[in-house]
Amino acid sequence: MSPEATAPVRKFRLLTDTLIHAMRSGAMKPGDRLPSVRALCRIHQLSTSTVRRVLEDLEAAGLIEAQPRRGYFVLEPRMPSPSPSASRPQKVAVAPLALRLFDALRDSHVAPFGSPFIEPAWLDLDRVNYHLRQAARRFSPERGLRDLPPGSDALRQQIARRALHQGVTLDWEETVITCGAMEALNLALRAVARPGDVIAVESPTFYGLLHAIENNGMQALEIRTDPARGIDLDELDAAIPRHNVAACLLMPSLQNPLGFVMREADKQRLIDILERHRIPLIEDDAYRELAFSDVPYRPVKHYDRSGRVLYCSTFSKAFSPGPRIGWLAAGRYYRETLLLKLMGTLATPIPNQMAVASYLQHEKPDRRLAQLRRRLSGQLARLADEVERHFPPGTRVSRPAGGYVLWAALPDNVDTLAAYDATIADGMSYVPGTIFSPSGRFGHCLRLNGGFDFDRDALARLARLGRRLTTG
Repeated sequence: MSPEATAPVRKFRLLTDTLIHAMRSGAMKPGDRLPSVRALCRIHQLSTSTVRRVLEDLEAAGLIEAQPRRGYFVLEPRMPSPSPSASRPQKVAVAPLALRLFDALRDSHVAPFGSPFIEPAWLDLDRVNYHLRQAARRFSPERGLRDLPPGSDALRQQIARRALHQGVTLDWEETVITCGAMEALNLALRAVARPGDVIAVESPTFYGLLHAIENNGMQALEIRTDPARGIDLDELDAAIPRHNVAACLLMPSLQNPLGFVMREADKQRLIDILERHRIPLIEDDAYRELAFSDVPYRPVKHYDRSGRVLYCSTFSKAFSPGPRIGWLAAGRYYRETLLLKLMGTLATPIPNQMAVASYLQHEKPDRRLAQLRRRLSGQLARLADEVERHFPPGTRVSRPAGGYVLWAALPDNVDTLAAYDATIADGMSYVPGTIFSPSGRFGHCLRLNGGFDFDRDALARLARLGRRLTTG
């Protein structure tokens, strides 16, 4: 096809992506009227027939509707339905499937829609690596003693300063530096619960959290979760005494895999529930730097007045995975987590701590992060469009408020786990929904990663997956 012939196709796609991005980012909200056909033709320099075809495609996807003599209006998004109600605590066994998922990541010929990682080239690797090299040169035995757990004072203070810049108050003296967020989560679990204890989780929830529960010999209790608002607080409130819940392990903000951010009033109510039942919350806030909104959200930790929230986060998602630096603001459980850290990995690599502290002090990453967020928002909008175009009729996709993963709920008769091996053989990965539930729910769902440059070949494989799931 000649360049002249492909130009209208590019403009068609550009207008489609622009309108979808505006709807998914909140620039155009449900009920808003789109610009007129004439205005869209003028703004985007397109023919009337092309603009009408774009609008017809968006209407067929259930994103907009035409109202006679009034124009086109944005519809409420077709979100996945809330999960079923809680039943009973479950033993967890997600490790075997998790190993299969990670095996696929090692194959460079597999399109990484199932990856949990962002495209490395989009992160600030060069500057982080510079500070790593400088830290290696400056490291001395004295630093090796001074920065033992709880960790580097300079780094802990930088974490608190950055949080304060985002409107969140953290006590740097209650913060323990860890080897990534997963160590922080495991330390927090062992500090507040024992083998056999029941831990309340969202449904679905990130399989890494389930594996932490599994690894520590605990049980998971799934609580119904709305894809837009988060965990059902009424159900959680009733389930805590009924099942003798020892702790909650939640992602109230930019939850993986659904992508929601709980409303501030709901976060405050969650704190009230925890206080009344006198149980802790382990809050995983790994994606906070990747929120699409210009207004920073507040974690549940912000509302904590009695130290019951153990707050976990990391630099790996938005800055660089190399240093593997996470942290845990442990509140009243600080001494327990510090002892567990000392008796476990002892220390987080000290040059890595030095490097991240120096990076936060001397670099200005917010402009780069703003560009990254815009890129991810556009990627997820494009990915959702492809899913709605090629997947079985009735498929519903999430509307993430940040991050880089998309949750798709297909018709109930689809089995995404059964199609997994054939899809890997076809050169594409995804994450089957069952791994996000200890009871094996969500077999008709899957998670896709939009945090990489999916080329034409990768999108063709995605379309083939949609056809396979439609006919399977």
